[in-house]
Amino acid sequence: MRIKLLVSDVDGTFLPKSRIITEATHEALRALAEENIVVALASSRPPLGMAHILENAGMMLLPTPFISMNGAVISTTDGKTLFSATLEPLMVQAVYEAVRDTGVNFMLLDEKGWWSSGNDDLVQREALSLRFEPMLSGLEERMQHPVNKITLLGKPDDCAEAKRRLDAGFKGKISASSPASPKFVDITALDVHKGTSVLRLATMLGVKSEEICTIGDGENDTEMFRVSGMSIAMGNASETVRKAASHQTLSSEEDGWAKAVRNFVLNNRNGSSIAPSGG
Repeated sequence: MRIKLLVSDVDGTFLPKSRIITEATHEALRALAEENIVVALASSRPPLGMAHILENAGMMLLPTPFISMNGAVISTTDGKTLFSATLEPLMVQAVYEAVRDTGVNFMLLDEKGWWSSGNDDLVQREALSLRFEPMLSGLEERMQHPVNKITLLGKPDDCAEAKRRLDAGFKGKISASSPASPKFVDITALDVHKGTSVLRLATMLGVKSEEICTIGDGENDTEMFRVSGMSIAMGNASETVRKAASHQTLSSEEDGWAKAVRNFVLNNRNGSSIAPSGG
């Protein structure tokens, strides 16, 4: 089946560690546009934290859909919100009480900003990546209102303990997953994740699941893999993530995204079958 929609994770997939879009990736984007294949970025970042990436990719020239906050929001680059899922205040407060003594930074995010319980080196690095600062006051007040996403940011062992508590106490009540980094845990409403948002976006665009290609490197990207006809794991992904994908490419430091587009998506534009490959 010809691919009509490519949904890509951002950090460690579309972007290398430098967070600068490579020329090979720009060339691949131009080739996809020539084939009328829609490209949608999907990230755990908030919309404001994706704006500079979308602009650098040339996706602000026309209204382009993108998925943010691990699937909690689907927007377009001209400022329209197509879908928004929230966690209610009582759930936000319950999660906070469950993890507050684990040592993680407790962060709340919506379409307009983010609030953090702390401002350590990890938070400062996240602010540098997102290119806007968190609000360090008013967290308790913000917990009185719905939010799109909770993010826990801290040392890997602290995040693992927080995740264990969430799995034990909130099963069937929330969605909790981690991107490629063990320093993060993302929490969204039940059954709200990248996978469900990919399907929502595909329905909006009139695209069948077998016409979707997804590409990523994190645990939260495997939800996308499950709902797409073609899935590609980056070379820097864990073994578990790689096994969940139908195809593999090189790492984000080796232009793996652009190579995946060339090898699998564009070479498959006539509906030909391509066997899984490592590069």
